[in-house]
Amino acid sequence: MLYVLRHGQVDTNVKKQINGWNEEHLSEVGIKQAIAVGQDLKNIPFDVIFCSPLLRTKQTYDYLNIKNVPVIYDDRIKERNANSMVGRAVQLLNKDLWYDPTKNVVYEDAEGFQSIINRVHSILEEIKNNYQDQNVLIITHGDVCKAIYLYFHPHTQDIHKFRQDNCEFVSYRFGDPYE
Repeated sequence: MLYVLRHGQVDTNVKKQINGWNEEHLSEVGIKQAIAVGQDLKNIPFDVIFCSPLLRTKQTYDYLNIKNVPVIYDDRIKERNANSMVGRAVQLLNKDLWYDPTKNVVYEDAEGFQSIINRVHSILEEIKNNYQDQNVLIITHGDVCKAIYLYFHPHTQDIHKFRQDNCEFVSYRFGDPYE
């Protein structure tokens, strides 16, 4: 089983700003969220954890308090490299452009959704081939969660409508007919 967990809340989430590869600490709410979801996950015998190397995901992992499980930090599940868009208001985005699955770059220098899809699908194929019958946890970011959802639901229209909240986890099983 594959479990996908979005990191705990950070200030840019509260302010509804675009985040990216910036290093931001969890807020007090984010810490509480991670501790609480750790209680929900404590009885799942994880075989391996894949974690984004950004600070907010590492902190989320630390507060989950899952011990004795190998952790692999992987750049493929980092958040979108938003570059000059970091800190801008999310509501100003053209969602059709931001989540256009054919664009590798948008808004001059921000990573496009196609780039995210490519790197996320790469790691999911690796997990499918090497850990298919094991319990795997991915700790990642909002746009990566969308790309993972799209991998399992390839006919989804309007991916921008899919939302995975801070410290919400979703489970998937490779080979299940989702659509």
